[in-house]
Amino acid sequence: MTFIEKEAKLLNQFIKNRRFTSSARAGMAQIIRANMLIDDTRGILLPSYIGVSKIEGSGVFDPVQKVGIDYEFYRLNHRLSPDLEDIEMHLRTGKYQLIFLIHYFGFNQTDVKEFVELSHKYDVKVIEDCAHVPPIYSGNGNGLGFFGDYAIYSIHKNIATKDGGFFLDHLGDISCFSISSTDSINLSSLEKYVNTKVNEVAESRLRNYIEVSKWVREFDEIKLLYDDLPDGICPLNCPVIVSKERREKLYFSMIEKGVLPTALYHTLIDQINRDKFKGSYFISKNILNLPTHPDIRYNDFEKYYEALTISIKEVFNND
Repeated sequence: MTFIEKEAKLLNQFIKNRRFTSSARAGMAQIIRANMLIDDTRGILLPSYIGVSKIEGSGVFDPVQKVGIDYEFYRLNHRLSPDLEDIEMHLRTGKYQLIFLIHYFGFNQTDVKEFVELSHKYDVKVIEDCAHVPPIYSGNGNGLGFFGDYAIYSIHKNIATKDGGFFLDHLGDISCFSISSTDSINLSSLEKYVNTKVNEVAESRLRNYIEVSKWVREFDEIKLLYDDLPDGICPLNCPVIVSKERREKLYFSMIEKGVLPTALYHTLIDQINRDKFKGSYFISKNILNLPTHPDIRYNDFEKYYEALTISIKEVFNND
């Protein structure tokens, strides 16, 4: 009786539960839709800092509306950290099957293990939003995206493609659901992702963040949203809070000098109540995200620093 074959027959055991999609938002919609098809009519709990733009819509809220699941928002503090007491108050109602945890700008705003344990206590699955996290797939299970039940990643936000994303199904309970051709990844994007040195992209991004964050500490007029940079974190950009409600002036001043920052998210979706979630609106009104992407080379730093310095002086010169 043969008990050792001439070649492997069980290679499927090494396949990870990673599903490629046209975008991170398509992956989110797939996860929500699949869980609803499992015959769970409960809703989803969302963080209260979700942006929208006229061109791109809302990467987080559009899938929620598209699928048609009930939703509610939970509180965040002035550093976008989830309010666990507020979350537990919502979870006690039994109205939710899913909760969404966004790792804003590639940072970790909470103890994810504690967040997941609290959610599981009330039979709620966790979706980690890693769209701003480098799409490096590692099997060690120690990074962002490996604590929750599912995780969504964006490819096009991180490498040279116009679209593409994937999601991780750690439970393996929705892998049997097919992905429509509309939501499937473009093969050219998938090929480019496979052939990209994603680790080098992340290393360059991290190096640039460290440099730019040093400059920010020199100024009283702007403050880093996150003072610390924990091990294993690779920010998408350098988020700062601009004082005295002069974000817009600083934004346009820097553009005039050849540096193009962003403001994520300067406009929140209408469904987030302004009076109930004042902290979220404060951040949206005052945040500025300084670029730290891999296109920025060492030779650019001097002019970049000069542009930032002059812009701050111009905007705050009357103080």
